[in-house]
Amino acid sequence: KRMSGVMLAFSGKGGSGKTTLAAMVLRELVRTGKKPVLAVDADPNATLAMSLGVEQGESISDLRDRMGEAAKNPSQIPKDRLMDQWLNELLNEQAGFDLLTMGRPEGPKCYCYVNGLLRRYLRLLRGNYPYVVVDCEAGMEYLSRLTVDEVDTLVLVAEATRVGMRTVERISELADSLPVRIRRRILAINKTDMPGWEAAGDFSEPACAQDAAVRVPFDGDLARRCARGEPIDDEAGQTARGAIEELARLCLAVSLRPAAGKT
Repeated sequence: KRMSGVMLAFSGKGGSGKTTLAAMVLRELVRTGKKPVLAVDADPNATLAMSLGVEQGESISDLRDRMGEAAKNPSQIPKDRLMDQWLNELLNEQAGFDLLTMGRPEGPKCYCYVNGLLRRYLRLLRGNYPYVVVDCEAGMEYLSRLTVDEVDTLVLVAEATRVGMRTVERISELADSLPVRIRRRILAINKTDMPGWEAAGDFSEPACAQDAAVRVPFDGDLARRCARGEPIDDEAGQTARGAIEELARLCLAVSLRPAAGKT
């Protein structure tokens, strides 16, 4: 029996549309009653909150600094209880989902004690949600920093170009080097048929291992919302809607399949 939520991790280079697709899939999960969802913005260039139309607030990295200072001073409140209290305040609660923003990487200070408390909390937190959507940085190292040892679906987001295909090959190779078991990989080829990219169709899908591929058409509404910093709500991206529904379905199909070791 699963003791933690189905984890969907989105990765891709900047500008590929990974945050937009993560937000769209999250909205689809909530719309179809698969909630509550824990949304984790694990990209140091955090924009998931803006895409979802919510206030970002404090991040885990802000809390880590605060806890590091508190550890230097004597207190009647145990540090682990203090950390739990602050972390609970950090969750941005919305209708159908909660948002947790990681912020910048750990930095030069020693956070060993703080990170131990943080990892314990994240393990417990994941167990409280049936679904978890993680917007990763392009490099994906945050997955190991989060002490995530199992990802149900890794969505590799790439623009419909040769450069985009090569980028997801490299990300997939990096994923192989992490101590993370990945049940399924889905290639999301984004912005197909984008105006001005008529020659971009001349590319081959990457050689990296994948279980399925989805082509998401260019959507002018999504492009305008991203350019203006407007939220991705339930009315957004009607042109891309069918592909997003297919992507969400494929992402969740893996939850019916037992883990069979790292792939």
